[in-house]
Amino acid sequence: MNLPKHTWVVDPQGLDRLARAVADAPWTALDTESNSMFVYQERVCLMQFNAGGELFVVDNLALPLGPDALGPLHAALSDPARVLYVHGGEYDVACLKRDYGLALPRVFDTQQAASLLGFERTGYGSIVRDLLDVDLPKEHTQHNWGRRPVDPDALRYALDDVLHLPVIARLLEGHVRDADLAEEVAIACDAVCEASAHNSDFDPLRVYRIKGLEDLDRRQQGVLYAVYAWRDQAAAQADVPPGRFLASAALPSLARRAPTDVGELKKTAARRIAGRFGDELVRVIRAALDDPPALPERPRRPPPDPAVRKREQKLKQWRQREAAKRGVTLAVVLPARALEHLAHNGAADLTAVPQLGPKRISLYREDLERIAGA
Repeated sequence: MNLPKHTWVVDPQGLDRLARAVADAPWTALDTESNSMFVYQERVCLMQFNAGGELFVVDNLALPLGPDALGPLHAALSDPARVLYVHGGEYDVACLKRDYGLALPRVFDTQQAASLLGFERTGYGSIVRDLLDVDLPKEHTQHNWGRRPVDPDALRYALDDVLHLPVIARLLEGHVRDADLAEEVAIACDAVCEASAHNSDFDPLRVYRIKGLEDLDRRQQGVLYAVYAWRDQAAAQADVPPGRFLASAALPSLARRAPTDVGELKKTAARRIAGRFGDELVRVIRAALDDPPALPERPRRPPPDPAVRKREQKLKQWRQREAAKRGVTLAVVLPARALEHLAHNGAADLTAVPQLGPKRISLYREDLERIAGA
């Protein structure tokens, strides 16, 4: 396979060279690949860079984690004077914060730009096809990026993510200027930089997301919760995601049948793990049948405020009319987060409304104060 010329980064010396390339480049594109579908605690496995036309691939598995792991590259990427090109960057931002304490201060997110410009399809492959007439392969969208050595076809896929990104970014920047949407896109990109670091810690309350829980009786719910909590510990031991270890959709039927021996367990959706974990899981089920644990207390949501609902509905109706009148997307007129804030807090202080910005305040102050209340 003919791969684009690229440089692997696997040690501090490579990070030094990459940091210098990023510092000297007129632009830099960044993408990351993680292994969330294959391990209990995901981590960044690859970072791909296009620094002024020079391609780099960082093998993050060859490097430690933590704020010092990226050496001078950390400082280069943290420079607020440098804009990084990304696509759908919330996940990349969140993973880099979690693994390296690295916050990207400025990005130009091509997905955000395309969405605000009204592109019907905003996936990377779709935009590359629409703007460059290039079809990218899709077969590695669920690849295990923790596998070494990296398969050449997978590496080509990863490099493609930054090979074309600067070109489409510059084209979209031109479209954004022509559409007079520079401020709106900048605000959306700033929101990408605010993405929170991922937290994969066990959350007891996520048991309420399991479809079918409410259909079980009290004892069965106790069994389900006991298995749900045990599953997290066992998945960590096996180093696989909990949902891949034992699917959440299988838990209600398992709780109903509540097998108390491994033979019965092998007749359920848990048969795949019965060999290694069967005895342990049966003990968990027996204990839960004898003394069903209580579900964690579910936080009660306050009843919806009729005034908030009314403001929200009026704001949505106004936004729909204004977007149609201007021929723009809904988010150009009023981002969802700004609408939610206005619905709950009114329009007394528009400068405090997240993702609103001076331009929208200038355009819509009277409308927002009239609808949401000054």
